[in-house]
Amino acid sequence: MTRDSNLKDDLDSAIGHYMTSVAAKLLDEGLPVKSLHAYGHYDDITQPDTDDVEGGIDFGSAFQRRVFPDGEVGLHWSATSGWCLFLIPNSGGGGLYDGARWLGAGLLPSPERVAAFVSSAQLDARSAGSAERPFYRTPREDLHELLKRLEEFAPEGEFSSHNYEYRFRSLQGQAYRRRVIDALLSGEDAIVDLPIRRSELQAVLHLIDYAEAADSAMRGPEDFVVPVVADLTHRIGNGYGSVLENQRALEHAQEVQRRIEEHRRKKDLEGE
Repeated sequence: MTRDSNLKDDLDSAIGHYMTSVAAKLLDEGLPVKSLHAYGHYDDITQPDTDDVEGGIDFGSAFQRRVFPDGEVGLHWSATSGWCLFLIPNSGGGGLYDGARWLGAGLLPSPERVAAFVSSAQLDARSAGSAERPFYRTPREDLHELLKRLEEFAPEGEFSSHNYEYRFRSLQGQAYRRRVIDALLSGEDAIVDLPIRRSELQAVLHLIDYAEAADSAMRGPEDFVVPVVADLTHRIGNGYGSVLENQRALEHAQEVQRRIEEHRRKKDLEGE
């Protein structure tokens, strides 16, 4: 049994890995998961009487506007009530749970079940789940049992020795890398007319440069930044023909995909 002196840290870690397991499923389904958090300080007196420890998952702003144009939306997990989709209007005047839609599938539903809940929310956020908050456990009681249940979501394999922050950043980077490769190799190669000011194009290039400098995601798409910038820069003012003359990003994606397939074939042969 975990000593009480370590219980907060252990809860932080276990909640974080559960959040990461759910986030990984959402990333697999193409959702723009931006960040997550875990909070294991069960003795925080500022918490409401109905809560103790918690976690949550945040999405990109474009996704939030699409799902709930009138305000902020995100996923919240309460260790007393399970998952909810919070809907906080821009007009203010509401707390986290005012207007929240509850999944109501138990305290620790599978990542697949949470992802299905988010899918229903994308159709109609205000009718997803239920407005009635369920309660599955009493706050600040049976914390060791809660920890034991959460530890079922601890990672195995390559992430077994890493904290949940590292695991999440790695999975997030891998997901966006896959999306970049899939987009470049999608076959959607029609050349589009995009009216853009030179100043706007320059701003885009600066933003991409910043993404390369700021990106700390492990195994993310940062190696595509340089060829994308080079392609756009060399196409400026050079007409449609320059699209075929400057396609380093596409060629890089083809080479990366070739290496991935070669690695898979090698693994398959080793497994025979």
